[in-house]
Amino acid sequence: MTVRLVGPDHPDYDTDRRVWNAMHDRRPALIAHCGSVADVVESVRYAREQGLEIAVRGGGHSMPGFSTVDDGIVIALDGLRGVSVDPDRRVLVAEGGALLGDVDRAAQEHGMVVPAGVISHTGVAGLTLGGGVGRLMRRFGLTIDSLLEVELVTAAGEVVTASATEHPDLFWALRGGGGNFGIVTKFTYRTHELTTIPVLACFHPLADAPRVLARAQEVIADPATPRELLWTSFFRKGHPLPWMPADLVGTPGLMTVIEWSGDVAEGLRLLEKLRDELAPVAATVDPVPFLTLQTAGDEMFRHGLYTYVKAGFADALTPDLVADLIERGRLLGSEISQIELLAQGGAIADVPADATAYPHRSASWLVNIPASWTDPTDGDDELAWVRGTYAAVRPHLDGTSYSNFMDADEASDEQTAYGSTLRRLRQVKAEWDPANVFHLNQNIKPA
Repeated sequence: MTVRLVGPDHPDYDTDRRVWNAMHDRRPALIAHCGSVADVVESVRYAREQGLEIAVRGGGHSMPGFSTVDDGIVIALDGLRGVSVDPDRRVLVAEGGALLGDVDRAAQEHGMVVPAGVISHTGVAGLTLGGGVGRLMRRFGLTIDSLLEVELVTAAGEVVTASATEHPDLFWALRGGGGNFGIVTKFTYRTHELTTIPVLACFHPLADAPRVLARAQEVIADPATPRELLWTSFFRKGHPLPWMPADLVGTPGLMTVIEWSGDVAEGLRLLEKLRDELAPVAATVDPVPFLTLQTAGDEMFRHGLYTYVKAGFADALTPDLVADLIERGRLLGSEISQIELLAQGGAIADVPADATAYPHRSASWLVNIPASWTDPTDGDDELAWVRGTYAAVRPHLDGTSYSNFMDADEASDEQTAYGSTLRRLRQVKAEWDPANVFHLNQNIKPA
């Protein structure tokens, strides 16, 4: 093999086997660093010949640790990070190991964006294949809604192209079905013009949460609300930000971030009006360069944290749901843990539920409950808080979840991840990976 191989006896082994989430301290038999499509093909064929379980690592951000494996092979795409932009066609091509920051920087050189996630060291592959929730989704849709074509290495070690006209069933499945169908070595995206996002960030005590979230519900439920507006509220402790009073740092409260992806002057006027209406105890309104915003959370959610998550979709922020969220917000432990309420709708809902494998088109809110901590001895308390919070809010949710925000104990719950598209996904899986070679994911069993 021409791939750079790292095994347990290699001096780089302990560094190379690390992934973003420190909860997953695995010891693969082999790490195959790939720098070309041919390397990926060779690695897949070798793994199958040797009977090695395959984990695929792009950015290594898999919450449940699917980017690594004990005793198997990690096919690492870190040598495949190239990104190119055709500004005339408004198309960006990213290799399978590219990080979100690679894509953002390349696109912004031409005043463009690909709608995707919010942490720049996230791998583009996993983010995209799960659907691609991010700050631009109400304006431009999910990441998969800007996906035009993929190049894929199959379980048989063959290289195929999937698009709306070539292997359309496979292309349908790749848009929301995760890494179940092969290893994507190249993504081709449509780009959109954007360079600056006006942002309102504000903080309220927990006692104000019912009033603020009632307004959030009104805004997002109103058909007249422009899709340029994204509303996100977090139950979390106050952070030491330049605009945050010192006496609020470390105090549980409601942090709200409202972003505008349209005309800057119009957005600033709207956000200033919302700030005055919401009357927070601390706030800032600023136009923020897109690249600055995309890296703002990088350090907070840095590599090496212990992280666990549960999530689901809600049709509305009802008073009963908000009351339960407030009670769980009072119990926050880690300074980094939070409950995120992320508005959906807009361009997401323009796409029919069966047009892609991502079925959650009609949801109004994504309720995300991630805990992150630095001291491993805090793990039991943080896990208990996430599980307890999810149990408290689950009666208010629709029973499905965003596959990229599901943890390992839900990995076999196909119905939760894929809902109404699961039957067709199983059929596509049976065609392209009948032996379930690629099963370290939110797995779809072949029909």
